[in-house]
Amino acid sequence: MHPLALRHRVSVVAVTAFLAGAGTLAAAPPALAGDDSTIFGKDNTVAVGEVTYAPATAQDEDGITVDVTYSCDPTPTLSLGIAWRLADERDSQINSPRGVATLQPSQLTCDGQKRTVAITARAWGDHLPFGEGDPVQVTAIVDNFEGAPYARRVVVTTI
Repeated sequence: MHPLALRHRVSVVAVTAFLAGAGTLAAAPPALAGDDSTIFGKDNTVAVGEVTYAPATAQDEDGITVDVTYSCDPTPTLSLGIAWRLADERDSQINSPRGVATLQPSQLTCDGQKRTVAITARAWGDHLPFGEGDPVQVTAIVDNFEGAPYARRVVVTTI
């Protein structure tokens, strides 16, 4: 076989493989393509919805309740968590969050569909007063047991 014919065959095979892969991706359902919060692609997404004030109870400090919409690939190792802090000068010297909350894999439904859950994250320790009308920075993340993020979203909004 001549070198020119060999090169021609190799390039035809490469182009065919490329077009087959592109066709598969183009034909995939939109949910499998993810959105701009996706880190590893496919169906691992997270979005932050309404943020409301959660008043203190007899057992817990005050905090916030966040509506989080998530979608994840079927896997038993993913969890959904949020962290929050005030987004004004009161927390300008603080890098750690005021509160965190996590939903474990048994509490999630990972089937490729978008689902919305309300997660309440309570403040802990000494903290300045806050309430409705205050700006907060909320970070929502879908990650695995090793802490590798699959989807992440950071939003600044008002309680």
